[in-house]
Amino acid sequence: MFRISLLFAVVLFVGLSCEVYAQDAGQRTRELVTALDKTKYKKKEKANISIEVYVDIKNEAAVREDPTAYSGNYGSEEYRMTLSVAKDGSVTGDGYDVVGENMRRMNFTLRDARIQGALLTGTKVYEGGSPQPFEGVFTNRTVSTGKNVNQIDSRETLFGFGFIQTNGSWTNRVFLERR
Repeated sequence: MFRISLLFAVVLFVGLSCEVYAQDAGQRTRELVTALDKTKYKKKEKANISIEVYVDIKNEAAVREDPTAYSGNYGSEEYRMTLSVAKDGSVTGDGYDVVGENMRRMNFTLRDARIQGALLTGTKVYEGGSPQPFEGVFTNRTVSTGKNVNQIDSRETLFGFGFIQTNGSWTNRVFLERR
C-alpha cells in the first residue's frame, strides 16, 4: 500500500511539474509577444502645414502543431538565422547578429535549443566561444501605418521570429521575417 501511495505521489508530482513548466512557457511567450508590440504617433504643425505619422506593430504568437514547420531561414537587414527543427522540438541552427558597442556582425551557433509552443529557448554561442542565453517567439506580425489610428493607409501581416536584444543600456526589438 505504501509503494502504491509513493508511486501515485511521484506520478502526480511529475505531472504537475510538466504542467507548471508548460504554463511558464505560455506565460513567457505572452510576455515576449507583448514586449515586441509598439505604437508610435507623431504630429508636427508648421505654418499651415500639418504632418501626422502613425505606426502600430502588433504581434500574435504563431503556434504550429508540427514543430518542424518552424524550420527555415529568417532574416532582416542586419540579422540572419537558419533553423532546423526536429519533431520532438529540439533545434539546431546558426546565423549572425549585430552586437557589441561597435555594432559588429558576429556569427553564432545555437546550442541546447528547444521549441515549446511558439517559444524558442537556447544559448547563442558566438565566434570565439562567448555564450549568451537566448529566447524568442514565432509570431504573426501586423504593421499598420497611416496618418492616425482612424486613417490607416496600409496593413501588412508577416510570419517570422521576434526577440528582444539587450546591449548595455539599450534594448532593440528584432523581427526576422521568414524567407
